[in-house]
Amino acid sequence: MKKSLIFVLAAVLLAWTATAVKAQTPAQLTSSDAAFLLQKTVGNWLVVRSTWQPETKQMLNTPGKGIFSPSATDVSVHEQYEFTGADGTIQKEEGYLKFSKKRNQFEFVKLNDATGKEVLLFTGSWYPEYKTLLLTAVTPIKSSRAQAEQWRYVFQEDGTFSKIVHQADKKGNMQLTYQYQYTPTRTAEL
Repeated sequence: MKKSLIFVLAAVLLAWTATAVKAQTPAQLTSSDAAFLLQKTVGNWLVVRSTWQPETKQMLNTPGKGIFSPSATDVSVHEQYEFTGADGTIQKEEGYLKFSKKRNQFEFVKLNDATGKEVLLFTGSWYPEYKTLLLTAVTPIKSSRAQAEQWRYVFQEDGTFSKIVHQADKKGNMQLTYQYQYTPTRTAEL
């Protein structure tokens, strides 16, 4: 009787553990699934970039605009941002969020201005239960100064989404550094 009870408890624990692990496993996507997901980012956006200020323990908000343009040649979108700093200077950011069919993963790349070749910066997967695309920085093998960084694209039911950026502190704990909030607009232009 005692062995039967232990066996039943072990079976229940094993089933619960398998369910918990499965819930945190990234989804395997086809390229058409990935294209559908990336399509949610396409368009003109009003963007608020919030930057964590450790001294004041507050977020500093910078308004801007962004355009996500689909690619005609692969499963990707071209991200372009423009922010106006407090001193009036224009800050621009851009890159490509794409899905690699070959590696079955999402990637964020920038083009090297000198060579025109893509530089892989982040790789990651889709987690449908959290409506989140999680990307982790690619660390060059020879880099001792590389800092762990994660980007989370979180999609909301109302059609908005956010990009949340975390960086590791000296102890390796992930700290919020930036948050980009995207609201659709029909008038954003770069």
